[in-house]
Amino acid sequence: MCMAAKCGVHYMAVKSISSFYHFLSQAFTFTHQTLRGHTLREIKMADNNSANQTSSAEMVESNQDLLTQILLHFPVKSLLKSRCVSKRWLSLISDPQFAAKISHLNVNLGPSGLYFYGSPFGFLNFDTNHNILKVPSLSFLNVTGIEILQSCNGLLLLLCSFSSDNDSGFIYCVCNPTTKNFVTVPLPNATANRSIAGINLAFDPSKSTHYKVICVLMNNMQYPNLNEIEHLVSPTYQIEIFSSENKAWTDSGGPFEAPHYTDFEHGVFCNGAIHWLSPTDVSLYFDIETESLKTMAMPRIQTGGTSGYWSSQRFPYFGQCAGYLHLIEVDSISKPRFHILEMKPDHSHWCVKYRVNLNNVASEFPEIARRYMDEFPTLALNNVEEIEVQYYAYSILSVVRGEKDEDVEVVMVIPGKIISHNPRLNTSKLLSSWRASNVYDCMQYKWYNVFHYVESLATL
Repeated sequence: MCMAAKCGVHYMAVKSISSFYHFLSQAFTFTHQTLRGHTLREIKMADNNSANQTSSAEMVESNQDLLTQILLHFPVKSLLKSRCVSKRWLSLISDPQFAAKISHLNVNLGPSGLYFYGSPFGFLNFDTNHNILKVPSLSFLNVTGIEILQSCNGLLLLLCSFSSDNDSGFIYCVCNPTTKNFVTVPLPNATANRSIAGINLAFDPSKSTHYKVICVLMNNMQYPNLNEIEHLVSPTYQIEIFSSENKAWTDSGGPFEAPHYTDFEHGVFCNGAIHWLSPTDVSLYFDIETESLKTMAMPRIQTGGTSGYWSSQRFPYFGQCAGYLHLIEVDSISKPRFHILEMKPDHSHWCVKYRVNLNNVASEFPEIARRYMDEFPTLALNNVEEIEVQYYAYSILSVVRGEKDEDVEVVMVIPGKIISHNPRLNTSKLLSSWRASNVYDCMQYKWYNVFHYVESLATL
């Protein structure tokens, strides 16, 4: 019988055994027609014969392997609701081995939504049937404050603050917001001589059910007399790894130097490696499996300028989706174009994958194109040239990719709206209205303020 009412989930409206069997037979028919590479038992069903449908559904229900194959091709959201169909389905879907299989099949799956920080804090739901800002609750953590540090294939790395009558402080947590399970991670081995430069999450369900937390510690330099220092000395770093398998921190390799101002705090996990940006001609990435630190070249400025490799505005986005590492390069906010670069699988170089023309976006959403006179009318009156100067008011939240090249969307915040633009098809669409229409509010987001929400049954 249906357990929907008991679970508080209204799913499939299964009101009787006959309707339940009818659903199973439909599910089997769909799976039998669409699965490839699986050998399923031939079952002849007559769609117009309810008795045959019930008999076929009973056969599916009694065949554990066949039922598993069908359920493995359900979306995660449907699987969560399907736990209410019967005790057997609940047991099967809750099995860690089943969770591992579904996580393996859904590796590099695109996000179902985006968490993003700023003013205001919000959540963007990509589900077209529920396209309202709604934050998936993390209240099950029962802490006083939560900061999302990283999202990785359905898991979140969090810095949680807590306060009680006897104690207060912070802890690191890894949680699955879909299943509402979480575990705490012990603090790294930071000391007075070593401070945390950055902490990142690595989880690849196609290779393992276990996750790893990568911590970069900076060796603090001690100088007896600062006046004796003649040259700037670069600090050294040490990588420590926490594995969910052995529940302990271990050193990886020895101390190393890094390019100046490498951003260890905001790493991106993609294809088995954590990637860190730096404002030099090279950046670093850390291969998780081999525990080796390597370099990747950064693109030179396309305009031929002499201002170097990087500035705070040049790379407004660095992230991954569906197994592709992306970097967005802009010359300035006054230029109507920017490039989406993609890293080659061998990390040899960046290539321009997509080109975005913001004038095309402005044809659908004119509020993205601004004149200084719009914000500073008094200034414009005193300087006629200011009337002609334009800039583009936006922040890039994410690059979302599908299986095909044309299935790509650049998600952006503009004044009063969240939109997406497909550079391949040259189309734009509204995703959601936005609570703040202030120009500067919509331009404040950085790539490290945004985190993918991927529905997952991964166990912790």
